[in-house]
Amino acid sequence: AIALAIVEASLRFFYPKYQYAAESSFDRNAARIWARKANSSYKRKHPDSGQSHSVYHNNLALRQHRNLSVQGMESATNLAFFGDSFTENLRLPAQYSLTEPLDFLLNRHGSRFNVLNFGVDGYGTGQSYLYYRKVGYADELDYVFYSFCLNDLRNIYENNLFTLDKSQRLAQNSTASTPWWISILSRFHTTYLVLDITRKLQSRDMGLDRNVIEQHYKKKDQEKRFHDQRADAIEPAFLNGQKSEDLDKVITIFQSLLRLWSDDVNSRGGKFFVVLLPRENAHKARSLIAKDINVIDLYELFDSGMENYDYNDWRFKNDGHWNEAGNLLTASYLYRFMEDELDI
Repeated sequence: AIALAIVEASLRFFYPKYQYAAESSFDRNAARIWARKANSSYKRKHPDSGQSHSVYHNNLALRQHRNLSVQGMESATNLAFFGDSFTENLRLPAQYSLTEPLDFLLNRHGSRFNVLNFGVDGYGTGQSYLYYRKVGYADELDYVFYSFCLNDLRNIYENNLFTLDKSQRLAQNSTASTPWWISILSRFHTTYLVLDITRKLQSRDMGLDRNVIEQHYKKKDQEKRFHDQRADAIEPAFLNGQKSEDLDKVITIFQSLLRLWSDDVNSRGGKFFVVLLPRENAHKARSLIAKDINVIDLYELFDSGMENYDYNDWRFKNDGHWNEAGNLLTASYLYRFMEDELDI
């Protein structure tokens, strides 16, 4: 017990790699597995400077600098951003997140705008769509932006919230309840260290042949919710153009979710957009999106707007997420886009 306590303390203070996984503040959710808590605040550290900042989630559990009312949305133009950690931006203070400068720029025009941050760290396409579907004020969302990250494909597999029936139609799975002991273990950094070590040992035992990895995990329960080698094989298979039963299934689910989401937003009088991150791997996923679904490709915008564009210039040095400058540049591009959309 003393040895484990020393390891846990050492990870927390000297190697906080697992901080976001172990210390994230969330509620269990019957549909989405987990959800953010309303009216909550906690501390995070900047990946590069190490400086602490407060993270707030408002009365609607959105990462906003102010509380919002549904009544107040009725007389405003509302832009809703869904996605994962790139959208929620926990790693920096809220004022540097792309939604805040965009909100500021739009509201200079005298009209009233709300730029709403529905991002949740770790969410995949299925969870983001279910979040939208559970929002009681979806009719008030005039523009819905889904920020796509390539690991969303992997999340579809590992979360197992949706599957395909015998007719290859989308079907929603019931979520499994989380055992109490997993809820406790998930709060310890040591748990994630053990999982990392286990995964590395499995990789060494099975070699690098992805066919071997696939065959190994086909024998296991596909409903387990931890990262595993089979889930991690999905992204490389897509980028390398490899054939994979898992990848084909995930792509079909992904495309079906986008179709449902887009049709629902359009039926409410809104507009739906998929935002591709300014990274080449996200840009390659454009081929997966139906041509009648609106796409904002940030990689194309960044690459055409500057010489020798390199995403590494716009990300944290110690973390793969975009930094303050990357968020501001994205907000600027989205503002220019909205100028044309709204004729302002």
